[in-house]
Amino acid sequence: MATSDRTRRTREHSAAGSRFSRYDLLLLVIPAVFLLALVASAVSALPTRAFVAGASVIGGLAVADGLFVNPPGRGR
Repeated sequence: MATSDRTRRTREHSAAGSRFSRYDLLLLVIPAVFLLALVASAVSALPTRAFVAGASVIGGLAVADGLFVNPPGRGR
């Protein structure tokens, strides 16, 4: 049974076709959203706290997705 599990994981990894895993991308999304919020607040008349609040919600959703919706399995 261990062989089939290893084969399945290898297939899933190679099917992605990317050198970044899902969790790497989630970790890139969080600071990118805050950077985007900073830029948006600089060019917009809206207060910075509105953009930071939105970025916090999106970052929190990314963390929740990575931890609870699609948690990492063993061996990843």
